[in-house]
Amino acid sequence: MKHRPFRISLLALALLVTLPMPIFAAPADRPGWKLTFDDEFDGTSLDLTKWNPNDPWGRERNNELQAYVPDAFVVKDGILSVTAEKRSASYAGKERSYTSGMMTTYQKFAQRYGRFEIRCRVPKGKGMWPAFWLLPQPLAWPPEIDVLEILGHQPQKAYFTHHFLNDQRQHKSHGGFWVGPDFSAGFHDFVVEWSPERIVWFVDGVERFRSEDSIPRTPMYMLINLAVGGDWPGALDAETVFPATFDVDYVRVYEKIP
Repeated sequence: MKHRPFRISLLALALLVTLPMPIFAAPADRPGWKLTFDDEFDGTSLDLTKWNPNDPWGRERNNELQAYVPDAFVVKDGILSVTAEKRSASYAGKERSYTSGMMTTYQKFAQRYGRFEIRCRVPKGKGMWPAFWLLPQPLAWPPEIDVLEILGHQPQKAYFTHHFLNDQRQHKSHGGFWVGPDFSAGFHDFVVEWSPERIVWFVDGVERFRSEDSIPRTPMYMLINLAVGGDWPGALDAETVFPATFDVDYVRVYEKIP
């Protein structure tokens, strides 16, 4: 079989010249920062050298309905999907009607201060509760930095929270939210820049919240999970669709260059 020469019409050539081309920055291409952790999810399965496919606490919290199972993760075409399904599984001593996933870098990666980034698309539906957050290593609570939390029935509202102990050793939190586009309709960037002085939250490159209260000073590991139900998102309804996925394009962490 002969190979035909590649030909391109003048119209197509004109379109290639005039249409704006997307620009993709390399992960390390961030002036003033050094890349310390990076997962672009370009493989065919979860990278177990970077992530643990389970909850390090292994217990129920917030009256959530899901069982966290290790097979809740699908990696395909450069996207990680944390999948919630309507199926039975036992977890924390109970038989549950839903499964989902939690993945963490506990004992594999932790960092004190820096820039923590996720590019993701959240699921829509009552009872869906995706989150990207930080906890201290070794296991303890608080502090906690919630880079991103969204409730599936309000997919345009992103929540940002910092949990800590005050001088009286009482649990306190400082948080806010920002109402933007429908975060279930496409991918968006959510970032925390954590320094000794403050924690600053960004959405798609724009600052949306900051906290200067009791900034944590201990290394923290990352968690990504999709909870189902619970005290905050509430019960599911007839319009909640399964399977539901929390889709992640990448996770990157940087430290500030002195």
